Amino acid sequence: MSKILVVDDEEKVCWAFEQFLKEEGHTSLIASNAQEALEKVTAEKPDLVIMDVRMPGQMDGLEALVEMKKLDPEIYVIIMTAHGNMQTAIEAMQSGAYDYIIKPLDLDQVSVVIQKALKAQKRSRELTLLRAEVMGKYQKDNIVGKSPQMQDIYKLIGTLTTNDVTVLIEGETGVGKELVAKAIHYNSSRSDKPFITVNCAALTETLLESELFGHEKGAFTGAVSQKQGKFEIVQDGTLFLDEIGDISPNTQTKLLRVLDYREFERVGSNDTLKMSARIIAATNKDMNTAVQKGNFREDLYYRLKVFSIYISPLRQRKDDIPLLVRHFVGTANQELNRQIKEVDPKAMELLLMYNWPGNVRELENTIKSAAVSCREDVIRPEHLPSRITRISFEQGYAALEAALGEILKEKIQSGAASPYEEITAYVDRFLVETGLQHAGNQVKAAELLGISRTTLRKKIGS
Repeated sequence: MSKILVVDDEEKVCWAFEQFLKEEGHTSLIASNAQEALEKVTAEKPDLVIMDVRMPGQMDGLEALVEMKKLDPEIYVIIMTAHGNMQTAIEAMQSGAYDYIIKPLDLDQVSVVIQKALKAQKRSRELTLLRAEVMGKYQKDNIVGKSPQMQDIYKLIGTLTTNDVTVLIEGETGVGKELVAKAIHYNSSRSDKPFITVNCAALTETLLESELFGHEKGAFTGAVSQKQGKFEIVQDGTLFLDEIGDISPNTQTKLLRVLDYREFERVGSNDTLKMSARIIAATNKDMNTAVQKGNFREDLYYRLKVFSIYISPLRQRKDDIPLLVRHFVGTANQELNRQIKEVDPKAMELLLMYNWPGNVRELENTIKSAAVSCREDVIRPEHLPSRITRISFEQGYAALEAALGEILKEKIQSGAASPYEEITAYVDRFLVETGLQHAGNQVKAAELLGISRTTLRKKIGS
C-alpha cells in the first residue's frame, strides 16, 4: 500500500481522488496549497505526489515542485493541469516532474500513470540502496588490514580519489587488486557512475577487442549484430582492466591510442567515438621484465602507470591475518547462516604459520570451508585443510631433527647403551602427539602422518 499526497485547491477533486485511491489500494493525503504540501512532504514522506499547477497563495505547483525536490531529490511528482500547452509540459519536466496529466482526468489513464510512477520509484530506491551498500562496502576504511603496507595503500587510495589519473595496480593473484580499484572508484567523484571489470586474460584477442571496443554487424564471423563495447557502455565511469599484462601486441597498440587520444572505433567501423572513462589496470606479472623482453610495449606500460600501487602478498604482512580471519568468519556466518564466535588459538597459530600462496582469496576460501566443516561455534585445527596443518608439522619436524641431534650427542657422551630404541620411542611419541594436536582427531592425524588408523591406535596404546 502506497502513500499518495494529492495537492489541489478544489475540494471536489480532492474528494474524488480520496475515493479513487482507496479503491486502488492506496492511502491518500490531502493538501490545498503549496505550503501545506511542503509541510506534509516533510512530515509524512509520501511515496508519490499528484499536484495541480494552479493553486492559491504565493507559490504555484511548478514552484512547489522545485522546493519538493530540494527536500527530497528522489521524490516522484505527477503534475495536473487544465491547460495542456507545450510550455507547461516543458517546464514541468524540466523542474523534475515524473509526468503530467490533463484535466478533466481520465481515471484509467491516471491509474496507469500512478502504477508506472510507483514502479519507477521502487526501482530508483532499490538502486539508491544498492549504490549506498556498494559504496559502503568499498570505502577505504572497510578494507581489512592494519599492517604498514596496508596503511600506505589507504593513503594512496585517498590521494587517487581526488586525482583522476590512470592507475596500475600490481601484485600477486588473490591480494585484492580489484577491491582496491573499487575503493578508488566508489570514493571518487565518479562514484555514481558504472564500475565495469574486464578480465583480459579470459578472452582471445578477437573477443577482447570486441568486448572493449564493440563491433559492427558482419565485422567478423559470428558478429550477427552491432554491439557496444565496454569503453562505450561505461561512459563517465571506471573501466577496470584486470590482468592487463596478458593482452596481445595488436590490442596493446589499440589501447595505447585510446589512452593517448581518448577515442576509439568499433571493430569493423570507421566512425570515431569518444572515451571519457577512467582506466584502472591490474596485473600479477612483473611488468618491468615483460617490457625488457619485448612482451609489453614500454610506452603503454608508462601510460598505464601514471600512478602505481603495489599490494604486498599476505605472507609479507601476516599481522593482517587475525583481522582478516575475523572478517571472513563474519561474512561466512552471514552467507552460511552460522553462529561461529571465534577461532581456536591453535588454529590461528596454524593460519599464521602458513605462507598463503593464494593470498587473501585463499584465506577467505579456507575460512569459508572451515565454517562449513565446523559443527560448533569455534573453528578448531581439525576444521582446517591438511595443507595447512601439514606445513606446521613439517616445521615442527625440522625443530625435532635439531633436538634429536642434541639428544643423541648427549647419550653418546654419557656412554648410554643402545640409545636407538629410546630415541625412536621419543620420536614416535612426538609424532603421534603432534599429529593429534594439529589434526584434532585420529582419522586426520593418521592421514597427516601417512599411517593407517590402526597403526596410530597401536602407537597411542603403547
